[in-house]
Amino acid sequence: MERSAEQVAADHLAAVEGGDPVAMAADYAADAVLERPGDRFEGHAAIEAYFRTVPERLAGATVVFDGLVVDGDVATFRWHLEGLPEGAAPVAGTDTCVVEDGLIVHQRVRLDATDF
Repeated sequence: MERSAEQVAADHLAAVEGGDPVAMAADYAADAVLERPGDRFEGHAAIEAYFRTVPERLAGATVVFDGLVVDGDVATFRWHLEGLPEGAAPVAGTDTCVVEDGLIVHQRVRLDATDF
């Protein structure tokens, strides 16, 4: 049975919380696009390669999800990082995912200020 946008988003957030890059990438279609400020990752392999960099880039910080809203095939969630080094600028943003056929086909990351 095909997953709903809500289930895809919930699975993806759980994968991010678990820190497993392969599980994170498993929610994306083969030709999906992930857009981050200044970067664009096209295709499942490129998205998985990006997710492999996330644990190191987080440098011990934790992603905390602040809410999930699903409207049809579009899932939007807010997040922020906790456990940043003392004096580090806050890091937070909003991600919007378009889901088709039970997989993310497009994700856009908008940052409130700085990146991690």
